[in-house]
Amino acid sequence: MKKTFLKNKKGFTLVEVMLAVGVIAVSIASMIGLLGAITANITQIRHQQRAADCVAQMETTLRTKRFSEVYRWVSNPAEPYVVYFWTEYQNPDDPDNSSLMLVTSEDEGRVPNMPPTKEALENSEGGVYRALLSLYQSGLKGERVAVGGEGQYGGGALGGDETTYALSYLPINMELFAEPREDITLGQGDTRVNDERRVFQGIIMKMR
Repeated sequence: MKKTFLKNKKGFTLVEVMLAVGVIAVSIASMIGLLGAITANITQIRHQQRAADCVAQMETTLRTKRFSEVYRWVSNPAEPYVVYFWTEYQNPDDPDNSSLMLVTSEDEGRVPNMPPTKEALENSEGGVYRALLSLYQSGLKGERVAVGGEGQYGGGALGGDETTYALSYLPINMELFAEPREDITLGQGDTRVNDERRVFQGIIMKMR
């Protein structure tokens, strides 16, 4: 019996296999990196949208508060005032009307300066946001902020109360931080945590 050999029949060499595996590995790594970037962008967009909601809600809250109360909140920039935001189901027992509403720790029936309770979290969806409100000192530089005073504001605490404050507005620096539901920061937080979780910083106003 005669045997015939196909002289031109070739297999893959080890080097070719290794090169192919390397190309596939690089492609997969690139796709994973791309997916990570897309996820990060989606998260950032979601934070930006919620930040806009929180700022609008804070401005509404400021309009309902007395000037004297807000003055006490921010008159000492070294001690920012803390407000928490989260979304709650308005009718959790009614599946046909389970709309979500943004609420704050300043709302009636809440505890000021405190994050949502365990029960409130169970009736909520999404993340918790923590805001630090402090006097925007640069917005008052050079102004005469004390009634009857001749000196110009140079920074620091305002002192006195709203009756001795000469201006009709309070410029407020608002910083907003995205807080994981399982690790919500109490109070001002520290620099490291705040830098990691900051999603917004801007100026809002309280008018008399």
